[in-house]
Amino acid sequence: MLAELRAFLLVVDEGSFLSAATRLGVSRSTLRRQVDALEVAAGAPLIERGPRGVALTEAGARLARGGRAMQRDFGALLSSVRDEGGQPAGDVRVHLPTALHPGAVAALYGALRAGWPGVRVHATFSDAPDPSRLTDVDVALWFGAPTPGDRWVQHRVLDLRQRLLAHPSYLATRGAPRVVEDLASHDVLAWLAPGEREPRVTTAGGAVVPVSATIATMNAHVVHEIAHLGLGIAWAPDGELPPGPAQVALVQVLKDEIGRDVTLWMGVPRAISQLPRIRVFLENFEHLRALVFAGGARR
Repeated sequence: MLAELRAFLLVVDEGSFLSAATRLGVSRSTLRRQVDALEVAAGAPLIERGPRGVALTEAGARLARGGRAMQRDFGALLSSVRDEGGQPAGDVRVHLPTALHPGAVAALYGALRAGWPGVRVHATFSDAPDPSRLTDVDVALWFGAPTPGDRWVQHRVLDLRQRLLAHPSYLATRGAPRVVEDLASHDVLAWLAPGEREPRVTTAGGAVVPVSATIATMNAHVVHEIAHLGLGIAWAPDGELPPGPAQVALVQVLKDEIGRDVTLWMGVPRAISQLPRIRVFLENFEHLRALVFAGGARR
C-alpha cells in the first residue's frame, strides 16, 4: 500500500490527477486505479473529484495527516540504517518558542557547530508550538505541559523561574511594590504562558492573582527588553542569563511573595530519535542545558 499512499498524497499536493501523474511519470488512469485501491482498502471515499480539481473528504484528510507521518517515519528508518555508525550530519529542523531567550538560542547553535559541524540547523519559531501537530519538525522545544501520545520522545529540559523583575531606574522613580496589591499602581509587563489568555501572577502559596498589564505577550524577550528600558515591572521567565553589554541587571521584586516554575520541554519524533544527527540532541541535552542555561535552574 505504500505506492498507493504515495500516489494519494501526491494527488493531494498537486491538486489534480493530471498534475500528479505528470510529476510521477505515469498515466492518469494508473494513478486513479491506485487511489481507487486505497479507497477500497480504507472503506471510505478519500477524494471528491470536481471541475476545479480534487478536494479531501473528512476521511481523506485524516488519512493524509497520518500518511505523511508514515512516509516520514519510513524515510527516517531508511536514513537510520544508512547512517548508522557515521558522524552526525545533515539537516535538523528545530521549532522553538519565541519565549526562549535569543542568547540561549545562539549558545545552543554555537555548541552544535563546535561539536558537530556536519549538522545544519533550520529553525522556526512560534508563540506556543504544539509538538503533537508539528509533523515536519525533527526537534521541538516548548513551554508548558508534556504533550500526550507516544509518537514523541520527550525530555524535561529545565524549570525556569518566572519572577517579577524591574530596572533600578524604574524602582527609583516609581518605588517598589511591598505587597501584591501594590501592583495595581504599577505598569506590569506580562508574559503569557501557553494557554493563558489574561495576565495573572502566582503567589508563593500557589494562588493565582489577576493583574492589569500594560502589555501582555507570549514573547518573553519583548517583556525583558521593555523592562530594561525602565518602562515597567516584568512578569516573565528568568533564565538568569547575563544582561546585554549595555544593560543593567534587573532587580527581583516581591521575591518571597511572587514566583512560579515554567517547564521547558524538548521532544523528538520517536521514529527519527535514533538518527545520528538527532541523537546529538538527545544524548547530549544535559551538556547543552548546562552550557546554554548555566544557572537557569537555580532559585
